[in-house]
Amino acid sequence: MGEKTNPIQRALELRKTLISDGKILVADFSNTLQGKDTSKVIDIMPNIATGQYVFRAKVNVKEIDPLASKAYNTRFSDIRERTDDEIERFIRRQEFDYPLWFKHCNGFEMRRATDYNPDFVFQVAGCNFHDGSASGGCWYCFVDDESNNGRPGAGKALLGIDETIDSVLAARKKIRQQYQEAAGFDLNIKVLRASGGEPTIVLDWILNLWRRIAQRGCDFVGQLDSNLSTASVVERFEKEGIYEPNTLEKLAEFPVKVLTALKGCNSENLQDNVQSTATMDEQLRSLKKFLSAGFDIYPTLYNPDPASLKTYLERMDSIIPNFSLRVHIGPLKVYGPTRKRLQIEAQRQGKDPDIFLRIAEQNWKDNYFRSIAIIDSYLKERHGIGYRETTRSDVKLKLA
Repeated sequence: MGEKTNPIQRALELRKTLISDGKILVADFSNTLQGKDTSKVIDIMPNIATGQYVFRAKVNVKEIDPLASKAYNTRFSDIRERTDDEIERFIRRQEFDYPLWFKHCNGFEMRRATDYNPDFVFQVAGCNFHDGSASGGCWYCFVDDESNNGRPGAGKALLGIDETIDSVLAARKKIRQQYQEAAGFDLNIKVLRASGGEPTIVLDWILNLWRRIAQRGCDFVGQLDSNLSTASVVERFEKEGIYEPNTLEKLAEFPVKVLTALKGCNSENLQDNVQSTATMDEQLRSLKKFLSAGFDIYPTLYNPDPASLKTYLERMDSIIPNFSLRVHIGPLKVYGPTRKRLQIEAQRQGKDPDIFLRIAEQNWKDNYFRSIAIIDSYLKERHGIGYRETTRSDVKLKLA
């Protein structure tokens, strides 16, 4: 591993390439490992204005989706035949509780939770943890390095606001027909997700996207992903007039949930995970900025250090009461892009790539299961309730 990336400086560099003439640079999934990994249930989808494949869909709870359950060989549970309470408990117990994030949004019906289960995803094509190299960024990242390096050219596309809306409306119609024909199932996807890369580097575009969605009367809800490293970048852009004042507060007025990706629970853990000089202070500062702006946030903690997890939860609960009831421990899997990144690092170190990958995967798995046991014990001791025994959207978060 070379010198760690400075995430603030890298974000400033990426801004120069990630937005141009009212369009943002996004990943084109056509020839990517990620595109292959994500099209198992729903095919990657085009920008209907250009034909470039810039949208993918992620089915979160496989067990309530008739096509995903078949593709992933899990048992299908038709929630339309259950009571609202039964549906909620079932979804909460799964690996992701994603559809329940939108429980309190206007128009949400528990028996139509499947409409909020997949999301339409476009990926901003640059991450400020990523140095542009073939093995940059978070070790476990699901995104191809080519899609995260911020460089225009092959594997990238420019995406406009109305193109985004028109393309998603067209894709939703096509997917709805696909589910009806294949499974006699009515699916009307509601969620539009800005992922990356790091979307907060193009917040002005995302705010204008949601303004346009409202103007056009679309029934979308949204998700914004953040690696929690750019609070100072957002503040700088506001001071320089690149962003409007209070950009986050204005975006928070729309039905957009935020996946706040916590990349570690101590400094060494954080920097080892992301190959960056990211700090715990900036991670917390960014988290607090989203909360202060009024967002409904969903913290996911990736590959925490089990030895310091309880101390971390105690500290966070003292700053953000009930934080521990909201945080989710993210499971890590080795997909195509992850495998390629680890193989490159193994070769750099002169190690057997297969053994190196197996060790990394086993370490992530061990950390995950140890961390689940720790947070479960912590929650029972502090709140009298176990992990995944409460619906996170019912937990209110605010700064102490």
